[in-house]
Amino acid sequence: MNTESIFHYFNEISKISRVSFEEKEIADYLVYKGEKMGLEVFRDKENNVIIKKPGNRQDSPIVVLQAHTDMVWDSKNENMLEKIPYQIHVEDGKMRTNGTTLGADDGIGVAMILALLENDKNEYPALEAVFTSNEEETMGGAMSVRKENVSGKYMINLDSEKEGVFTIEAAGGISSLCKLPLKKKHSVKNKTVKVMVTGCGGGHSGLEIGKKHENAISIMTRFLQTLPNDSYELNSLEGGSRSNAIPEWATAVINIDDDKLLEKEIFSFIENRQTEWWDEEKELSIKTEELEYNSIVYEDVCRERLLLLLENLPHGVRKRTEDFLCSSANLAMVRDNGNYISIELTLRSSYESWYQDEVKKIRRLLRHLGGEAVYKDEYPAWINKKDSQLIKIFLETYGDLYGEEAVCEKVHAGLECGIIMRNCPSIKETISIGPTILNAHTISETLDIESVKKVYALLEKALERINTSEKCLLTSNMKGVYNE
Repeated sequence: MNTESIFHYFNEISKISRVSFEEKEIADYLVYKGEKMGLEVFRDKENNVIIKKPGNRQDSPIVVLQAHTDMVWDSKNENMLEKIPYQIHVEDGKMRTNGTTLGADDGIGVAMILALLENDKNEYPALEAVFTSNEEETMGGAMSVRKENVSGKYMINLDSEKEGVFTIEAAGGISSLCKLPLKKKHSVKNKTVKVMVTGCGGGHSGLEIGKKHENAISIMTRFLQTLPNDSYELNSLEGGSRSNAIPEWATAVINIDDDKLLEKEIFSFIENRQTEWWDEEKELSIKTEELEYNSIVYEDVCRERLLLLLENLPHGVRKRTEDFLCSSANLAMVRDNGNYISIELTLRSSYESWYQDEVKKIRRLLRHLGGEAVYKDEYPAWINKKDSQLIKIFLETYGDLYGEEAVCEKVHAGLECGIIMRNCPSIKETISIGPTILNAHTISETLDIESVKKVYALLEKALERINTSEKCLLTSNMKGVYNE
């Protein structure tokens, strides 16, 4: 098993800055490696890279191996010049860094595919390695993949984060970008204060939207709506860091006359409502900080429209069955852009009809309040065939290798699979697998070393089985545990 090669490649690409929208250098590296292996290489303007390796049989199906090249960057040291993982090391069987994101999401997927491409010892079918850019922000790379460059029948996505759990379906989604015009006036108050909601748990807006995590923007809106209208003027309101994360923070800059009254209102607000979130959000707090006086504030009608909009925009679980979260909304970000406020929401659903109707509702609301809303970054749901031969192969192979059943699950999060399958109709079946990654997108990210070895062994054996027959028919049933 070629695990040394996997970690060699992971260490190599970890020396390359590859945050979203900055994938040129990692694309250069992949093109170089593919050409050095003597393989066919294609690169597009989005810095997607496709590397094709022929199989040893003409009648075996072509398999697409897919991973994304970008990573989420975070560091406890804001002054770091290079956005690359810092001091990668292994401790207690876990790979980690010293104070930065590791980039195992999805660098380890890229590394495993490179190891498979260079491995000539095993009998694999023809492979098409599809390395996509900008998955973490807009999925723009996947949206740019074209059918002319991909001819595979099966696709194996390597962007799941728990060994032994196969993702077989995922939600679709869309983003709604709202703009509300601002008019401003001179303040009649004498102090400028920043109010800060911090300590919310946050988390992924798909995978963790069903948990009891408060939205800091919603908390801030609720608090401001409890203040007497004549006690404050609004100078600015912002919150949230990423479109696919539940907001952990929100700030409002306000002008007031009586700071003691403000502190009293904060105490009362928390005292009367903390039982709503105390079990899950023990770090949630509202604090203030006096700022240099700013005499320009929103006109009263603009403040009222903004707060009315924020408290009526959807957030949280919107539809679910007994077993599965079907539809959700995340009020993700608010920004003051001077002449207007921008608000971004992410909508996810197993049903395209739901999020399309929701977008129309948001448009109507914005139009009523004098603003506008447009949608962007739509991606389709991914739904597999009920009798998927690819899933059968992986379930049987996993059972044979490890003597236990793998788990199949549907996820309420966006994966590139649905987009690539829509763009490339030759792909009929897809599965997503991966090693165990904890705390992805944070400086506490870890990669379980043993799970990498298990996933790679599974990949090798499954590819060998796919190569044995064009029909890929198995005599066994689809044994496994199915979670929704």
